Amino acid sequence: MKHVLLLLVFFAIPAISIAQGADDFFTSPEFKADIQEYNKTTKGSNKKRCQMLMKLENHMNDEGEIQYQYVFHAKDTLNRAQLMEIVKRWAKTNYKNLEKSTISETDSTAEYTGYFMNVGQVMGAFKAVIINAISYVLIEAKADRIRVTATVRHYSLAQGSVSGAKTALTLPKDVYPYADSSNQSTYAQAYINCHYNLITTVAGILMYLNKNYPSFPAKEKKNDDW
Repeated sequence: MKHVLLLLVFFAIPAISIAQGADDFFTSPEFKADIQEYNKTTKGSNKKRCQMLMKLENHMNDEGEIQYQYVFHAKDTLNRAQLMEIVKRWAKTNYKNLEKSTISETDSTAEYTGYFMNVGQVMGAFKAVIINAISYVLIEAKADRIRVTATVRHYSLAQGSVSGAKTALTLPKDVYPYADSSNQSTYAQAYINCHYNLITTVAGILMYLNKNYPSFPAKEKKNDDW
């Protein structure tokens, strides 16, 4: 029997720190609290970390996707035209091919899609498995707040061997750690890294808006749907 030596690549996942100051225009107590809970999951084996991440509340949606969603409350009512220009500038710095990444942009919403590249991999002499993740960011503005939703809808699995190569899309809920599946160690890496990439994406948006949004409010009627 031949033994195949596989190289397991583990990604160092640091704790996340984000300061929300008294002078910030946008704040989110829920996001700050979630970061504290997330930081408790950054140590231990990949199996243990997956188990801890699964216990975080509300980060697997009904469609079986990994999702982080927060409302950022503003100090005052927004000038949405200025806000959306700032959002577009954020997107331009974060998506190399913005035209292809843009799903929609309106006067109060913007949605973009991209890839978290190589979130999990196993490389060996006779087999290679690489997982990329298809990500989406939706930003919605109302009179006095914005909602940011960051989602990994699918994993894109590429497998190569001496017999050829193939790719497949799968939902996070249909593979490890939510279901028994092949390539468990690789999916564990992907699950851990997708959580990290999503929460740091949300943190980056919050910090970018607080750094760049000019507080020239334009009064408008508030809407309390969310």
